[in-house]
Amino acid sequence: MPRLVCALIAAGFLGKLIPGAFVGSLIGPESGARGILIASAIGGFTPGGPIISFPTVVVLSEAGAGLPQMVAFLTAWSVFAFHRVLVYESTLMGWRFAATRLFSSLALPPLAGFTAGLVMSIPEILAR
Repeated sequence: MPRLVCALIAAGFLGKLIPGAFVGSLIGPESGARGILIASAIGGFTPGGPIISFPTVVVLSEAGAGLPQMVAFLTAWSVFAFHRVLVYESTLMGWRFAATRLFSSLALPPLAGFTAGLVMSIPEILAR
């Protein structure tokens, strides 16, 4: 529990350092495919476990990030996690395995983000 409190406090400070207009223009709801790809890249390079990534998503969402972009972010974090690839996967499984897995998984975060966007638009489609 103390680690969660520290993570939330750190995430709150992060929110003060990143201007909302910057977040909105980069990965906001109107950023579309470009924002989903950017969020996918950021998520893949976000270090740490859930104690870091989930509060980061909360802060980014409050700063103006879009839901599909945050789905792509979390998917990339869980699939790629570059720090885990370097420390564990490449060491234990070898670079050939790691590269094959990473390359074959490249489409997953953007696909998850685009799917989230479609799911969000279902009520609008049904209302027509």
